[in-house]
Amino acid sequence: MKKTAWKDHSFTFYLNVFFKALKRFFSIILIILLVSLLIVTGIGAGYFVGLVEDTPIPDKQEFASAINNMEEKSTLTFNNGDDIGTLRTDLVRTNIPLSDISPKVVEGLISTEDENFFNHSGVVPAAIMRALISQVIGGNQSSGGSTITQQLVKQRLLTNEVSMERKAKEILLSLRLEYFFSKEQILESYLNVSPYGRNHKGENIAGIEEAAQGVFGVSAKELNLAQAAYLVGMPQNPYSYTPYNQDGALKSDDELDYGLTRSREVLNRMYLEDMISKAEYDEAKDYDLKADFLGQDTSEDDDNNDDTSEDYPFLYQALEKEASEIIYNHLIEADGLSINEVNQDEELVNSYRQEADSMMRNNGLTIQSTVDGDIYDTMNQTINDYYQSFGPVYSGNETDDETGESQDIKEPVQNGSVLIENHTGRVLGFIGGVDFDMSQVDHAFSSRRSPGSSLKPLLTYAPAIEEGIAFPSTPLADTYMRAKQADGSYYEPSNFGVNISHDFITAREALAHSLNNPTLYLYNELLKQGVDVQSYMKKLGLNQGISDDEYENIALSLGGTSTGPTVEELAGAFATFSNDGQYIAPYLIESITDSNGQVIYKHESKPVQVFSPDTAYITSDMLRDVVTDGTWSPYQGQLNDGYDWAVKSGTSEDFRDLWVSGSTTNVTMTSWIGYDNITESRNLYDDASPDTYGQPGARHAKYWIALMNDLSAQYPDMFGANETRRQPESVHEESVVTKTGTKPGAFQGPYGTSYDISSNVEMTTDLFPGDANPPKAQFPFAIGGKVDELIDALEDYRQSGNSGTENTVQQILSDYQKRRQENEEARQALYDANSQTD
Repeated sequence: MKKTAWKDHSFTFYLNVFFKALKRFFSIILIILLVSLLIVTGIGAGYFVGLVEDTPIPDKQEFASAINNMEEKSTLTFNNGDDIGTLRTDLVRTNIPLSDISPKVVEGLISTEDENFFNHSGVVPAAIMRALISQVIGGNQSSGGSTITQQLVKQRLLTNEVSMERKAKEILLSLRLEYFFSKEQILESYLNVSPYGRNHKGENIAGIEEAAQGVFGVSAKELNLAQAAYLVGMPQNPYSYTPYNQDGALKSDDELDYGLTRSREVLNRMYLEDMISKAEYDEAKDYDLKADFLGQDTSEDDDNNDDTSEDYPFLYQALEKEASEIIYNHLIEADGLSINEVNQDEELVNSYRQEADSMMRNNGLTIQSTVDGDIYDTMNQTINDYYQSFGPVYSGNETDDETGESQDIKEPVQNGSVLIENHTGRVLGFIGGVDFDMSQVDHAFSSRRSPGSSLKPLLTYAPAIEEGIAFPSTPLADTYMRAKQADGSYYEPSNFGVNISHDFITAREALAHSLNNPTLYLYNELLKQGVDVQSYMKKLGLNQGISDDEYENIALSLGGTSTGPTVEELAGAFATFSNDGQYIAPYLIESITDSNGQVIYKHESKPVQVFSPDTAYITSDMLRDVVTDGTWSPYQGQLNDGYDWAVKSGTSEDFRDLWVSGSTTNVTMTSWIGYDNITESRNLYDDASPDTYGQPGARHAKYWIALMNDLSAQYPDMFGANETRRQPESVHEESVVTKTGTKPGAFQGPYGTSYDISSNVEMTTDLFPGDANPPKAQFPFAIGGKVDELIDALEDYRQSGNSGTENTVQQILSDYQKRRQENEEARQALYDANSQTD
């Protein structure tokens, strides 16, 4: 019986044991989960506190000021913080109480943006957890789900940066905002400060009242359901959803569809949230909103403008353009997108451009420039004193291409000049033009012109030294050349004044005297040896103004390009020679801070090593010769003493463009003068010009020297008084045979000739970089030139060798000519190999 009883209760016994074990197991699991939750909560709380611990918490008055004040003009300053003035603002906004806003607007807003608005305390915990989990598992983006309160905080107190830190601050400030203000006050503020794109005048608008008046011509209280839904949807992407372009004209039907689609989404949310009936939904969905859009209003209103642009018009214009570009990039990056992504979508481009413009003008930014106010004033006073001496004012009558109407033209010689600090790239001062009222073209930063000979050291001589193809003592042919161009025509260049020496001169002399044919021969040699000259231009910031196919045209080495650089770009490139071969891009804006003092942009230079310090120094040393022995030697005594000047001028075809770029150890200034319109009738060398104004180059030199002398006298330390360029230890002097640029020695020439230049020869010394040394005595010894020209140049050194008669050279040359006549194909091959190729 006991055995049976045991058997009868065994199943129950084990079942009880199983449930007790299961209960204990789940108790342990529950404890583990609770402990884990506490740990995660503690970590999350600690993480949150770490993100916001340095965040200042506004008091009620500061909150009220932040969420209710929209019009905060942005300020422009000089580099020392002194005010330049404020940016124009076209923002239009009208505050109205919540009672004057249609209930349909409030219902649409809550349905679309925050259905739990009246039930939360500023944030939705589930959204916070999503953001935290996203961060813990490795996501860098905040997870969205912002309440109306959070959106208001983001608009008025924070940046667009996408990060957990910004999200944490948003959460903290939202909770605080809800503590101070009622739901109705928050709604009222949101609807009064939110951006709504543009109205039918093209003005930036904020607030529901201006949106209602500027889009539909009614008050916010009079909006019908369809109109209310349209406006409710706009603040999420105001410049895409607004029906108007910048000039107030209606967008195309395709562009209008963005806003109309958004309005239907709002209506759908209102219906799903039981804010409207099915009948109301259907009626509003079929409503013709396009018929209600106001037509363009072109009336002008200057009430929002100040006189900053009148006091410093070119400075204002340049800073406005640069700041807009910086903020445009900032907004894109803050949203986690790339510039390339956005630039492929016209809608996104327009949206970000307009948002950047509105932020720049209306968010109380402080835009600090690099410009020194005193230097800027001095430069612009100098141009006022000198520009009438540049050349005659062109007056004439032309037909407008667009209207076909005849119009009178009055056009002075223009100037653009930029002064930069070599080691930082800071633009210390500039001249945008001679008269802003006559022409608003920015000649310092926007206008592109043919650089002429200014390009020679950058494109040809420095790369040749860097590549070890030529050095200052290398002979270059200054002889006749004929080159076939891409269009099949032949190019027969000459030096200025149609003056060719028919000899070989050193690279140093060629650059000092800005000779064309030696430069062409050298550039052609770079191309023959496969040097990627375009990469040098890209590193120097000059590639944008030169098309890819122009690099194969040897005329580019003389500045022959259809577009060319801006003055700022050329100044930055030229400064590379005085900066140990490092290119540092010039820049105009140092920093941008918001109304709370938070830095949203700080310039960071990114140096690019273009040339070695050796090449940079040697090229600078060659450019010193421009002043001491070359094209600028007539002006050497006019420059202030105590400065290490390196200068290169340039003139484009038909004297349409005149350039001067010059550096001391510390600063570089590039200046351009010419007429805005590029035609034969607008050059600086017409019949009356030289007699009345002097030679074009002399006019420009006189102005550039006056400007640099005045500035260097006022700012000697800034300009590098009594400083010389530091010669790298690896740069060394070597002796070479003056005629050949080689070491002394004997070598074989063509047709059995031999030469010995080891004794009784003229020697000279010049600079060589690093491990480079003079080449051995050899044939050919120079770059460019034909065989007969090379032989003729060596006549004084030739030893009799095979024949010893006085007529040996003449006989060799005669045989050479006979061979060319007998075999045309061989002649062409020899010509291609030893001269400028066809």
